[in-house]
Amino acid sequence: MSKPKAAKAKKPKAAVEEKKPKVAVEAKPKVAVGAMDLKSEVEAMFKMPDKELMDKLPSFAPKVKGKAPELLAAMPDLPQKLAQRLTKSDVKKWSTEAPKASDAFTEFLWAVTGAMVERDPELKKAVTGAGDIKVNYEATDSPMKGHYHISGGKITGGPGLMTPTDLKLSSDTDTLIKLTTGALDATQAFMAGKYKMDGNLATAMKMAPVMAKIAAIYKGK
Repeated sequence: MSKPKAAKAKKPKAAVEEKKPKVAVEAKPKVAVGAMDLKSEVEAMFKMPDKELMDKLPSFAPKVKGKAPELLAAMPDLPQKLAQRLTKSDVKKWSTEAPKASDAFTEFLWAVTGAMVERDPELKKAVTGAGDIKVNYEATDSPMKGHYHISGGKITGGPGLMTPTDLKLSSDTDTLIKLTTGALDATQAFMAGKYKMDGNLATAMKMAPVMAKIAAIYKGK
């Protein structure tokens, strides 16, 4: 007689480890190495007296060209510091005695503003909704002239005037700087007669929300 086969012992099932759901981690914006060098240079420049800064700006402008987004990522408080430095500076004197420095600062200002649009969803939405608007601004008490162009959901700007243009703003240098950096509310200042505007009122109304949001960022709100 053949012996009955012994029953194989069943191996206990290994406990299945419960998988924990993965927690999404918000990705931080990458900061380019070169942007950190620019940040250090900008912070040092903002501490310079006006005369030293005027001498430095023309050579600095080419370094930051096209790098404002990276610089803003490395220095999120750049708009506020830029506005504070403008408030402390004698821009009227700059535009009269050092036009190259004044132009360089204007280019830097609008490069930062353009980068702000790409980083702020609400501002981006307002800029996109504004359509296509060309604006010139000109000081009545100094040679300062500048422009900005809202188009395709972006803002570009710089020294000098555009032709043709949709709107033209004119006032003293200090008022124009305060309008740009948010120290003055554009609508209230216009009603108070602090600056003149030539152009279509409906176009100005489309531009108003954009400038209000830009002003809020420069003020740190």
